[in-house]
Amino acid sequence: MLSDLPGAHFADVSVKYGEVIALDGLDLEIPARGVFGLLGRNGAGKTTAIRTIVGLVRPFSGELKVFGADPAASSWNRDRISVLFAEDGLIPSLTVLENLSVWAGFRGMPRSEADEMGRGILQSTGIPDISDVQVKELSTGNRRLAALARTFLLPSDMVILDEPTASLDPVRASEVRKAIDALSESRLVLLSTHNLPEAEELCDSVAIIDSGRVLLTGSPGKLAEAPGKLLVRTEGGTVAYRGAVLEPGGDGYVLLDDDGEPALILRELIESGNRVTEFRPFRRDLASVFLELTGEGK
Repeated sequence: MLSDLPGAHFADVSVKYGEVIALDGLDLEIPARGVFGLLGRNGAGKTTAIRTIVGLVRPFSGELKVFGADPAASSWNRDRISVLFAEDGLIPSLTVLENLSVWAGFRGMPRSEADEMGRGILQSTGIPDISDVQVKELSTGNRRLAALARTFLLPSDMVILDEPTASLDPVRASEVRKAIDALSESRLVLLSTHNLPEAEELCDSVAIIDSGRVLLTGSPGKLAEAPGKLLVRTEGGTVAYRGAVLEPGGDGYVLLDDDGEPALILRELIESGNRVTEFRPFRRDLASVFLELTGEGK
């Protein structure tokens, strides 16, 4: 049963592997519901953060609470979390439905009930026709969808997906994203990825991390906004603004760099004789924000 507590709360959490610092004073709060993205390059600390959440790694310092509890404590109920790592753990010699039934059996579910739930989740994932196919016979994409179905099969408060579309072609990756979107209601889905368009498509909010620290958090839409930058389009093309005539770019827009109140700027534009047809904040894509923050674009 979900509470009003955060899904996970990192307070100055550090994790070391020998002399290597994987998390370096990580401060992060992940909400109890919705799709939350952990974004970062390989080695940024995403997988280590996940391993601390599921209790596989203990912080060197700081405090981590998952739904208000210590995930490393012996009393922690690990059934509250379902995880899909890069290695899916499916048994190749069993059919897809048998894999799901075995997984449900680990949680004490009777076989008949497990089969019924398994067929239902495969239907939701869009792959009911492979229920009786052995895993070793599946394509890479269908195997990933089968693993995704198993991950979402049983009730859990949090589902963790670590690079769920890695190594998939664009068509199969799109099918996996559709399945995640269809299955993500009424729980927390923690998505670890360096696929930024994927995060924009799926996530309600994201955290960009690098070198084990949070650089920025927020909704993809908010993070993509460039404060103080506005796009203006007029009937005549040019924009008269504060004594200057500004020429539009190739896209037909004039980019204003002004951190004033947008409503006042729009009024000033109209009073200056501009026949404004479009006026909106300038937005970058999430990839541009990421590159700026991590220095990759410099």
